[in-house]
Amino acid sequence: MYHNMALVGMNKNIRDEYGSESSKQNLNIEHNLFVRINGTLPDFSIMGDEEKSERAAEVKRMERAANTSCSVFMRDSALGKKNGFSHLLVDVGEGVVKSIEDYISEMAPVDRQTSLSHIPDAVLITHSHDDHIKELPLLASKASASDKLNIYCTNECRDQIIAKFPKLVEKQSVVSFNTIRPGEIFQVGPFSIFPILALHGEDSPSGSVIYIVRTNERKIIFGWDFLTLPEVNENLLWNPDLLILGTQSYNPHPETGMISVSDAYQLVRRWNAKECYLVHYRGLMDFQESKNQWFKGPVKAMTATELQKNVDSHLGISGDNGRFKITVAKEGMTWVPKSNENLEYQVDENVAVGNIIEIESLENYVFKIEKPNKEDKLKIEIEDRINRYTLQFDRPRRDKNNDLLIRGAAEKGMLARGPELKMELFIPASEEQQQKQEHGDASLSINAFKGKKYVFHDTILISNRDALRFRKYIQENFR
Repeated sequence: MYHNMALVGMNKNIRDEYGSESSKQNLNIEHNLFVRINGTLPDFSIMGDEEKSERAAEVKRMERAANTSCSVFMRDSALGKKNGFSHLLVDVGEGVVKSIEDYISEMAPVDRQTSLSHIPDAVLITHSHDDHIKELPLLASKASASDKLNIYCTNECRDQIIAKFPKLVEKQSVVSFNTIRPGEIFQVGPFSIFPILALHGEDSPSGSVIYIVRTNERKIIFGWDFLTLPEVNENLLWNPDLLILGTQSYNPHPETGMISVSDAYQLVRRWNAKECYLVHYRGLMDFQESKNQWFKGPVKAMTATELQKNVDSHLGISGDNGRFKITVAKEGMTWVPKSNENLEYQVDENVAVGNIIEIESLENYVFKIEKPNKEDKLKIEIEDRINRYTLQFDRPRRDKNNDLLIRGAAEKGMLARGPELKMELFIPASEEQQQKQEHGDASLSINAFKGKKYVFHDTILISNRDALRFRKYIQENFR
């Protein structure tokens, strides 16, 4: 579904994975959108004793290490260059500037027409802890009047940054602070950005946030350094293309001020995040579990490889392997979306949908509908953040007065009857609306009821693309 790639400049890794160094051309620049992991580490000073912590020893051995940070690159024709990219940087702690500069320098020889600026078009700051802002002055020193550094953060965060780095105020000709507010969307070039208020434990700086970034019909959540999101509407977090979570420990330890890997498992399911990267891990608090002889989980600070093995084991045991993918991130990894061919709104009339259709709604639900060829039945599975509904109906038919309305009779059991079904698809009125909008007025109303009581009753918002697919599904499978 997605591609995890080694750091472009590491020639040995490139040859091992792709066969030849020339394959670098195919890594990023052919994509309209990609996300790079610039760093994955918390404050280096809290990693612990390398003699006691395998994770600390692993970090000590790294040739290059950087605090947690990501870059989003989006091809932007507004830049006036064929291969120009807008660059959105999220946090700039220790080691991040060199990580970015090395990457861009290594990419330059691949395609001299590609434009990747060393100064990002915008820097989003989540909060003012040193491991997220330490190299702001270094980045500012590289800016110029023609290549200005634009910083986006809350008003409280800006004041905290200036208190730490007062000389930034003197660089107003090359540095610009832009105030944002949690819950208020703002636009930076091709990026639509929604900050969400985040609490980060007892020492949480006021004005801390995480970010939802939308671009090119994709949703990416940068969600590190939070314990709770007190004012969030979780519908906004539903079904991201990529979720990046910061986890200080494997087992829950709220005293770290951050979620754990175990908490991340729950969020991945609750938010229906098919692809998740874990960053910021150190694992020291997990040593506390070794005092409990009955504890069966990890009881030490694990290396990245050990952590990945535990994550894969959990996904296998929980039955989520294949549905969700959780990767322990490493510096230099890049993520690209799956092929844009799946974003086409048109439905190929020559290709059958089949008798099973799965749809992920824009909010709350994932559902699957199956009409077995040899049975006059209809099976519906609906899953939300908490519940899973499995429903079955007899003699499903199209309503004779409405081609987009399906009715199903109640199944007769030994002791009771099942619910009846009324399921209706609503799509934008015109073909032009359907083709131009990815998200619009399309919805699917599903009502499963026994008499006056509902077993399931909700209107599910879906993309216009999925509405067209479902309409074709109805046409193929119902008389």
